[in-house]
Order: sequence, then C-alpha cells, then structure tokens
Amino acid sequence: MTREITDNKDSDITRVFIVRHGQTDHNVNKILQGHLDTDLNELGKQQAVTVGKYLSQLPIDYFVSSDLTRCRETIKEVLAYQNNKDNVKYTSNLRERDMGHCEGMYLKDALAQFGPAFRNLGEKEEELCARVETEWNTISKLNHKNVLVCTHGGVITRFTNFLYTNMQYELDESITPHDLKVPFNTSITVIDINKKTNTGKIQQFGNTVHLGGNFEVKDQLLR
Repeated sequence: MTREITDNKDSDITRVFIVRHGQTDHNVNKILQGHLDTDLNELGKQQAVTVGKYLSQLPIDYFVSSDLTRCRETIKEVLAYQNNKDNVKYTSNLRERDMGHCEGMYLKDALAQFGPAFRNLGEKEEELCARVETEWNTISKLNHKNVLVCTHGGVITRFTNFLYTNMQYELDESITPHDLKVPFNTSITVIDINKKTNTGKIQQFGNTVHLGGNFEVKDQLLR
C-alpha cells in the first residue's frame, strides 16, 4: 500500500522531498532527453498541478530545481501552493545526465546504433553524482527541516543508488535496492538527512499516492 507523505518536525533532521518532473512528449515517444530543454505535455501539466496540490499540506522551507524547462514548469505548480515560494534555487547541477551523441535519439535507434553501451556515452555516472552531491551537501548544511528538490528520472535513480551504496544511507524496510530505479513522473521520493550523526535514510521511493495508485516506469532505459 502506498504511504502518505508527511513533513519533518525534528530540528536534527532535514527531510528532502525529491519530485520527478511531469510527463513530456519525449517521454511518451521514447526519445532520450538528457540536457534537451523540453516542455511538459498536457498530462505532465496536470500531474504537476496534482502533485502541487498534494504537497500543499507540507510546510516546505526551501526549494531547489533543475534549470531545465520541464522541471521549472513542474516546480512552478508546487510553488503555487506554498508560502515560501520565493525561496527557490534553479541549478544546472540537477540536470539529467548529458547523453552525448544519443541525446534527441529515439531509444530504439540508440539501441540499434550503439547497443546497450549507449548508456555509457556522454556524461559519466561519477560526474553526474559529483554535481548532484554538491547540491546535496549544500542542502544538508542549511538550517531547514523540509526541502523540496525537483529533478529528473536518471538523476533520482543514480543518486539514490549512490547514497545507498557509497554513503551507506539506510533503506526503509519497505524498500529494496531493486526498487531504486527510474521513478514515475511527479513521483515523490523522501530522504532524511540526520545532521547530528551525518547519516541518512531513504524513507520512501517513487511514491505516487497523489496520482491515485502505484505507478512505475516500464522502460527503464528511457531518460
């Protein structure tokens, strides 16, 4: 059963709510986006409004978003229901992985031309995690209880795996390592950072309660 999302009230904890952007036409058409600056489609806009309304119950102190349009359009709808709407930062550090020669290609064409190795083209995983970690470290040093991050599917799956594998973040008993894959559009991932002990825990991953059920991305090669 999908659990409800709740805010954090412990001053020793920073709770980070990570929202994937809403759906784009490239998602539907299975085109690799990477750093391409694509807009939300109509369903994506509806998803953004829905997650914004759902998150209105949470007092978010600070917002950080990828500077690409699909994330800007998503977080705009979240900010519409929040009091601290001016406390937002847009950064290229939270962009999707640069996919090099595959960017803008249909997934089937990338597989036909490069095979599964197409995932190794462009930006390396360690490069992506390093830039995302820069923002993560900044968030952990801020005196905020609840922070919202809006970013991309590939970023979420790679960085949560990095936190689990490299930073020894705990997983909630409801989550297995296999669950840390590309989450659904506007899904919510919840991670607690304990500022006192410098540890962390992934509390929820890819929660879609606001969309009315449990939804997962079928094609995990798509970004």
